Amino acid sequence: MSRSNPTDGVRNPATRWFTWAGGGDQGYVEWYDKDTKQNVRVDGTFTFLLLDELSTVKGWHEASESGIYANEVRDLRQETLLVKSFKGGELASGLYTDIRDRIVAKGGHYHGSAYIAYKDGDGLKLGNLGLKGAALSAWMEFKKSAPSKKNADGKSLKAYFVDAVMIAGFVDGKKGGTKFRTPTFALKPVSDETNAQALALDAELQAFLADYLKRPKAQAAQAPEAEEPEELPPPPKSAAQQLAEMEDDIPF
Repeated sequence: MSRSNPTDGVRNPATRWFTWAGGGDQGYVEWYDKDTKQNVRVDGTFTFLLLDELSTVKGWHEASESGIYANEVRDLRQETLLVKSFKGGELASGLYTDIRDRIVAKGGHYHGSAYIAYKDGDGLKLGNLGLKGAALSAWMEFKKSAPSKKNADGKSLKAYFVDAVMIAGFVDGKKGGTKFRTPTFALKPVSDETNAQALALDAELQAFLADYLKRPKAQAAQAPEAEEPEELPPPPKSAAQQLAEMEDDIPF
């Protein structure tokens, strides 16, 4: 930190942390309300503008009965992860491919961390959408099949960086005795004004990430500040089976 660069220790600018709830008879986006300490379901279509994507590890550590978290990285093949649980301390450290088996054995799984602009009232706010397992695979397939499109400056980009993305429904799936639901994604054009708001939020995000990604891993892997519950009861058996059976490896 200095007079010209007062960014040391800047908090993550995301204001709401969304996840896909796809176990059993679910099939919707939800977010954790730190004030009520409850998950809030998003009814109807969830629309967002993708800003950036990172990778991390989350899960449930049975031995300490607490959640698992890690620092976020851009490249799992080259950047070190420091994986911890809220009550159990450090669980593993290293490249994902080297520590994957240890992480999974302790209840942790690879998560995609998508930073997004979402509508709140009349404007947009900066949020985060976490995806794992079958939901993450559906997201990767959607991106792979997305066409290219020119933005307002005439530059050709993948359409999910030009248009908005909608989660308007789900697809039922089953593996063994476990039923699950994966989100369906679609593109939606946005106005120049909406895109300008998203670009302003992305500038704020990138200023944070420029500082965050160069921090020592021990500092970057600090416990999240109430972005999700620290001490939930372990997931019900069906959800636990889903995590075990549907969790995919690095999707590339």
